[in-house]
Amino acid sequence: MPWDSLGFSDFPFRTDLISSDTLELFVGHAQEVKACAEILKSRDVIVIIEGARGVGTTSFGNYLRFNAQKTKRYFTPVNEIRVEPNWLLETLLAVIVSNIVREFELSTLPNVHKDRRFIEAKAISQRISETYKSFGLSAFGLGGNYGEGGAISQPIVLPAPVIGHHLEDLANLAVDFGYKNGLLIQLNNMDIGTIHTESYLKYILNALRDYMQTRNVSWMLVGDVGVRSFIASKVDRVDDIISYEVFINPLSKSDYRLLVEKRIAFYKKNKNATFPVTQEVFEYLYDVTEGRLRYIFGLLKRIISRLRVGYLIGTVTIDVVKPLIVELAKSRIRTHDLTDGEENILKILVSLKLTSVKQLVESSDKNRAFISRALGKFLKLGLVSSSKKGTLHIYIPLLDAKIAYG
Repeated sequence: MPWDSLGFSDFPFRTDLISSDTLELFVGHAQEVKACAEILKSRDVIVIIEGARGVGTTSFGNYLRFNAQKTKRYFTPVNEIRVEPNWLLETLLAVIVSNIVREFELSTLPNVHKDRRFIEAKAISQRISETYKSFGLSAFGLGGNYGEGGAISQPIVLPAPVIGHHLEDLANLAVDFGYKNGLLIQLNNMDIGTIHTESYLKYILNALRDYMQTRNVSWMLVGDVGVRSFIASKVDRVDDIISYEVFINPLSKSDYRLLVEKRIAFYKKNKNATFPVTQEVFEYLYDVTEGRLRYIFGLLKRIISRLRVGYLIGTVTIDVVKPLIVELAKSRIRTHDLTDGEENILKILVSLKLTSVKQLVESSDKNRAFISRALGKFLKLGLVSSSKKGTLHIYIPLLDAKIAYG
């Protein structure tokens, strides 16, 4: 895409997360930011950030972390820690310590490289890295599917308490270098069903509990809708030590409009440049995706590429976008090779908006076994989500399905 020739330095709606260099692009959630920033003035806090996928929970956490680092309240790694399925406690602690070590190594803090605590933690980090490298990719669970169970063999270079001691040393090191409250660590992917099984999430949170109480270490746990209630009902040992929880809703339409304006202005190189998508299209994308920013940005990228904007089309208008978005959603679903019967069940599910297996049996000509298998497949493919109401499983279509068949 020739963004230079259109007067922009890059595509303004990249799905990149908010970083320390793009804090000015963050928009909205003013009340939530204020409340969390107040909580983070204290040390040794645990904050849960919950929200639907694509609404900006990770960027919200990043915005808090990097602002806290700018004011020297906390030292925080550039990267949030993405908790992978089936990681052992030792694996997760090793990843956390390695990220902190790398951040100290890249920092400009005077003489940090000569500090005994840094030198020892770096040596441990290198030792762990070499072991995992020689062990192979299977150590990180790569190649498996999110949400699937199954034991994965992982090397344990050091017992968790030893790695925990180095985490404590690094936290004290941060305090000694002027970061008043020590370390701030963000754990992502705390999603039930789509990424982790309930049994695994219960294990890792219970195992991590005592380490989350390490002096001068604060935590942000970022997850999909339901993670807070899951902790409250299933992991009471962790529930007892939660400091605060915040739910992130999609941006309001006014904040969304401001975000669009900010991003276009940030990437504009020529003052006379006009972004080649009409405001009406932006409004429609907000409505059809229910305000999910990541989905909006992804659709914009695919639309612009498909239409070869700048080569064949000058401006993207609503009459072109509406049928194209439906076709894009259907083409994504076609890649999953659903049978005609499965596709019909998906269409019925979309029409019902939320439903149970029993309702789908009553609304279709398929038996319970077929529908249960189809729903299991849809869950793995990210076409539906599920929740429990008592003993009843409720299934809800996700955006690709809703756009394609809604």
